[in-house]
This record gives sequence, structure tokens and C-alpha cells, in this order.
Amino acid sequence: MPDKQQSIILGGIVAGILSTSYLGFLNLLCCMGIIIGALVAVWHYTDTHELTIPSGTGATIGVMVGIVAVVISFVLNLILIKAGINHETAINEFILNTWGDSMPPEQIEGIESQMNAEKGIGEYVLGIGIGLVFSSVFGAIGGGIGAKMFKKGGDNPTDFDTIDAL
Repeated sequence: MPDKQQSIILGGIVAGILSTSYLGFLNLLCCMGIIIGALVAVWHYTDTHELTIPSGTGATIGVMVGIVAVVISFVLNLILIKAGINHETAINEFILNTWGDSMPPEQIEGIESQMNAEKGIGEYVLGIGIGLVFSSVFGAIGGGIGAKMFKKGGDNPTDFDTIDAL
């Protein structure tokens, strides 16, 4: 069976970058960044090895892409936050500048306290856990779709074991 690692890493890099900082807003559209990364991985895999894969294999590739993407996105976001680029602060400032005049004072204070609060390790761990769940689900969806879209070896999928992702 052809090796999937290169395709998974490529898709994970694409999805991880699309899930980082301001580009992460793309994931508000049904985790579109993760789906795009899974599609890239399946396209690369089927194109490189000139084969058609079953949807289950595509979904397995997509799950692995989602996991890699969460790790890459987490690391990139930490680097950007340390560099002073925090998209959460920018969103809160936009909300205050746009609708702050019509908000009750308690709501404004809540937003300002969010902007000034430091995240604890628990919040990061929770975010990673939630990211892994959603990225795996939407990665599987993207991978399954990609398996149907990118057929390189004829209409019949090659019979691979879908559990062996790597």
C-alpha cells in the first residue's frame, strides 16, 4: 500500500495554516479550512499514486489531517500571540468600536475583561480537545468527499485497509 504520510502532512499544513489567527475565521463556515486540508491531502495521495480510493480511506486520511492541523494551528497561534497578534482581541475591539455605544455597561465590562484576561493551561487544553473532535469529524467529511471527487485509477476503488492510516 502506498505511504500516506506525505499527503497527510501536506493537508495538515494547509488546514493548520487556514485555522490560524485571522484565517481561522474560515472555519466558521462548517470548518471549511479543515475540509480544504483534507481535500488537498486526498487529492495529493490519489494524484501521486494514480489510484482511486474508497470513501473510508479518504475519511481516514481526513481524520489524520484534522489531528495534524490542530497541532500546527495551536503552535502557530501561540507564536502569533507571543508576537502580539491576537485575533480574539481584534474581534473584541471590533465589537466594542462597532456596537459599544448601544451595549449595556455590564456587557462592555465583560468584553473588556475578556480582552485583558490571560488564558490558563486548562483553557488551552480544552481548546485543543474541542479542536481535535471537530477537526476529526470535518476532516473525515472532507476526506470522504475527496475520495469521491479525485478518482485517478478508474471508477473502482483500490481495496486498502482503511484502518491503516499511515
